[in-house]
Amino acid sequence: MAVLSHRRGASAKSGSNIWKILLLSIVAILSVWFFLGYQFYQSLQQHQQQQHQTLASLDHDHDQQPKLKRAEVVAELEAETDADAAAAAAAAATSKQQQQQQQQQQQYHYTNIFPPKFPVLHDEESDLTISDDALAMCNRALWHTVETTTIVLPNDETFIHTGDIDDLWLRDSAAQVHPLLVPFFHSSSSSSEKKVALVQQDAKLARIVSGLIKRTAMYIRHDPYANAFRIDDSYVFSEEQKKMGRHDLISTWNYELDSACYYMRMLYYFYQALPDHAVLKDPAVHEAIAIMLQVWTAEQDHEGDAVATGSLLDCQNCGKPYRYPGLPRGGKGTPVGSRQHVGMTWTGFRPSDDATTYGYLVPANMFCVVVLGYVQEMATVLWDDPGMANKAKVLASEIDAGIQEHAIVEHETYGKMYAYEVDGLGNSLLMDDANVPSLMSIPYLGYQYDDDIYANTRRFILSHDNPTYQAGTNAATTGILEGYGSPHMSKAIAHNIWPMSLAVQGLSSSTVAEKVHLVHQLVQTTGGTGWMHESIDVSNPKKFTRRWFCWADALFAELVMTLTAASSSKEDSCPSTKYKVLEWRDPVQVAGGKFAA
Repeated sequence: MAVLSHRRGASAKSGSNIWKILLLSIVAILSVWFFLGYQFYQSLQQHQQQQHQTLASLDHDHDQQPKLKRAEVVAELEAETDADAAAAAAAAATSKQQQQQQQQQQQYHYTNIFPPKFPVLHDEESDLTISDDALAMCNRALWHTVETTTIVLPNDETFIHTGDIDDLWLRDSAAQVHPLLVPFFHSSSSSSEKKVALVQQDAKLARIVSGLIKRTAMYIRHDPYANAFRIDDSYVFSEEQKKMGRHDLISTWNYELDSACYYMRMLYYFYQALPDHAVLKDPAVHEAIAIMLQVWTAEQDHEGDAVATGSLLDCQNCGKPYRYPGLPRGGKGTPVGSRQHVGMTWTGFRPSDDATTYGYLVPANMFCVVVLGYVQEMATVLWDDPGMANKAKVLASEIDAGIQEHAIVEHETYGKMYAYEVDGLGNSLLMDDANVPSLMSIPYLGYQYDDDIYANTRRFILSHDNPTYQAGTNAATTGILEGYGSPHMSKAIAHNIWPMSLAVQGLSSSTVAEKVHLVHQLVQTTGGTGWMHESIDVSNPKKFTRRWFCWADALFAELVMTLTAASSSKEDSCPSTKYKVLEWRDPVQVAGGKFAA
């Protein structure tokens, strides 16, 4: 019991000590809280007193300091508060804008229409007929590329130069073979009403185009900013040329947005014609598209010097912002708005190879929207690449939104119309250039435009309000001739029009009468040579530039084929003659169709 009692006493004493410790701890904590609270109170009082003294001292001189009015300091304090509020409001607005952009991208949907609504094919009979001269010229023009500029290379590649310049332009070469890809013809082997293209009827033509697709993919990987290439690297460039980005295979390094658009259009049309062709699954083709999506995305923020990056962008000129000698601001170009505020993608040069006045070339951006729709479909169906499909969708959404916001202007005579170029900062250029993509070509490109705005734009283009419009008379040949040209040739021919502008006027028209009239005029513009030219003097077609220019020939042939391809009479249709390929270097021979010699 004694032992037990002793332990109980020790326990009671221990418990008493614990309570004392707890009590002291609570007192200590309360003391700390009180001390901190008192310090905070003192600090607050001191701060308020300092503010009061500062404001009070403003009405007196101290140490010969300049006097400040009390109201000015109060205003400064209020301004700081306002600045903070403005910054918060700006952040909220930016967040709201980003949310709206994301919502818009999610809702954005662009439907691919194939074949496109333009050019319109006329199957019905008409009292208006095409002359024999026009039909003969169509046959020559259609095969001009194949017979004079096409070199079929080994390794399933093809090189196609532009004509009197023996380099391959990405744009020109794809445009030169385009008539081979348009589904003009009724199929003779199927009861289906679906029309077919020449590449579906001729394996040799399919080999030419598929080879061009593969070759172009290599060029894009070599340098996605270049627009023209040589067949090999044997040419020796000068030091001055090298400063302009030219080396080995690169003939010219003008960054032209439409170049890759043409490639994507060619690829999509080929996919529609021959969906199981091996070239469509070539990794290099898929990679070329991925590269261009990177470049187009980076050039949405050209002003911020964004750079396209990734393992595929390893070219000599890659990894740095695009700069070209001769462009303003040390090669950067004129100022443009940022991606966040504009959405469109920048280009340094037009399809004429002239530098842009303002960096957002509207018809080229419209072309982008169209082909990005093509990319979405091919990425999904051909390449099983949902990431690429989504990237193309977002990019198309942003570009299209930028067009709607910045590219539509109010003209005092024509009302709302599309501008040719804008900078996203409020400036716009109202004109059209004959080279495609142009404002006239909007329906031909496949862009889903506003009917009224395009009609107003078309009226502007075909008027003296368009700086490139010309009208003239030559009684011996053309009679009254009107159309528009390009500043590109203004020094060589002051009053120039370009035959391709007349062809595109027809390709974007839905009436037979207008097309037949334009075909007749085009025949008269040849100056007796029987070929399309780059530009002509509006009053003297014998004065022209470029005797051998296959892009314009292809557009003329395509226009005539919209009127004759469905004809049941061989004599009244185009093509009706055979072709022979200029040079076939590939040891593997391919049999051609009924038009192959």
